[in-house]
Amino acid sequence: MTMLGAGAIILVIAFSAVGFLWVLPAWRGYRGKRIVTCPETGQSATVEVDAARVATSAWGGVPDVRLKVCSRWPERAGCGQDCLIQLEG
Repeated sequence: MTMLGAGAIILVIAFSAVGFLWVLPAWRGYRGKRIVTCPETGQSATVEVDAARVATSAWGGVPDVRLKVCSRWPERAGCGQDCLIQLEG
């Protein structure tokens, strides 16, 4: 292996390690089911955030938080997902 090849491998490993400092906490903070109050109906709803989307978007800065599952769906599937402001990552 050449010095250039070894240097490239070290950079990839370092970049991956630093990346996990953002990705892993973002994924862990948003995984699992949560209870929220639906802003449209005022009733409780069980939601699950798309934690994989949050984790992959965390590489670019601000995570893209969207619902994966909601107990109010499919009846209210077109909602604005305003309940997301109730969740803390």
